[in-house]
Amino acid sequence: MKRKAGWQKKTPPLLTRLYCVLLFCCGPIAMTQAAGIPSGFKEETFATSDSAGNFHYFISGEDADKNTTSVLIVMHGHPRDVGNTLSAALQAASGNPAASNIPIIAPLFQVSAAQSVHCHSSGLPATLPDDALWNCHSWLDGGLDISGKLSAFGALDQLVAHLRHRWPSLRQVTLAGFSAGGQFVQHYVAFARPPEGIRMRYVIGDPGSWLYFDKRPVMPDCKTANDWKYGLDNVPEWLKNDVTGARERYRSADISYLEGGNDRGKGRGVYYRILDKSCAANSQGNYRLDRGENYTQYDRDVLKPVRPHQLTVVDGCRHDVRCVFPSPAGRQVLFASSR
Repeated sequence: MKRKAGWQKKTPPLLTRLYCVLLFCCGPIAMTQAAGIPSGFKEETFATSDSAGNFHYFISGEDADKNTTSVLIVMHGHPRDVGNTLSAALQAASGNPAASNIPIIAPLFQVSAAQSVHCHSSGLPATLPDDALWNCHSWLDGGLDISGKLSAFGALDQLVAHLRHRWPSLRQVTLAGFSAGGQFVQHYVAFARPPEGIRMRYVIGDPGSWLYFDKRPVMPDCKTANDWKYGLDNVPEWLKNDVTGARERYRSADISYLEGGNDRGKGRGVYYRILDKSCAANSQGNYRLDRGENYTQYDRDVLKPVRPHQLTVVDGCRHDVRCVFPSPAGRQVLFASSR
């Protein structure tokens, strides 16, 4: 089932095919609908060091084990669907020995009440006067909060540092995202500034577009193909000091890619309507799966990562985090040890 960029498609093992049939026939009926926050999670906040305001996150368990060494952070998608993302992570953890004693954490990029009607999901807390705020799109590529003090990348750095303070024994953080969350994670890898002593792992699932680190041929009718967020031209001012070294940080990172095997075309369940169809995005491929396979070929052949960044295509899954993450492949990479 696993295959590296550029390889021939292999028939998935029988277990995986059966899993996909069972998931679609017997799994949660409302898999693509917004879900509330699962029971057992509590909402917490911390004050950011940039005076941008408080940052919210959800965390599993009662925080009883002070010797936690590994955590899983899962990033929500564009509608800030924390509930769906947490549900997918819980399914992946269920009955999984590798997930034992690993807290699951979900950050929340808060938006104003006026903005929230455009990116609202069930179970999210109301915005408070002292919250750090973004808009529905600005956090996707690490943008600054509305006060201009804190980038979304910086907020994630601070969350990791906050968790390290909470658990001094923490040594590994796995950051996973799907769809817009996957897009955020893929961009964050190159600009991450986690605290010393933390090993970062990244799981990138079905993003709508990708960040390339080398210039690609530009078509006459599309001169933005290499612009940020698709490339490193015209990066925002707050990122310019970090561009040097971004490519090497990405090459050296521990990254796994996940793609739904049916996440292409315009049919039911692929959310083509909300797919980025700008010329820059379309230059990467027509659909999410095509774009992911094209990117991993670029990764292998041009970036030449220090350790292979493996792509796994999960057969039977459309654009659905609650199919991709709990799949056998998803369960494995979400709770693996650092390579």
